[in-house]
Amino acid sequence: MRKLESLEAWTCGRAVSRAAYRLTLDAPLSRHFGLSDQIRRAAASIPANIAEGYALGTTPQFIRALRIALGSATELATHLELARDLELASADDALTLCNREIGLLIGLVFSMNRRQRGTRPPSLVPRPS
Repeated sequence: MRKLESLEAWTCGRAVSRAAYRLTLDAPLSRHFGLSDQIRRAAASIPANIAEGYALGTTPQFIRALRIALGSATELATHLELARDLELASADDALTLCNREIGLLIGLVFSMNRRQRGTRPPSLVPRPS
């Protein structure tokens, strides 16, 4: 990967953050400071952790940061579901984006783990002499 902007998980994470943050600006959710604050923090943490891991430059550090971002994304999904269940916000669009982000992060972690272990398709594994 050459540029952070080319990483779909980061661009989707930014979209999730914007959508979730916008939800917290409108009543009645805006009047529930604790939940709004948790939504904002979890949302902002997703692309921030991806960017931090990307900048650290090593695969193990990147994987660790991706896992933290995944934790934040699942935390955000839970908060959005709560806001929806309590009828504080119509969070369906943000939840859809958040679930997409979770899938992207799981796939990226899986891919980076395989790359780190040097796993190759069976046809490319050298046979012992």
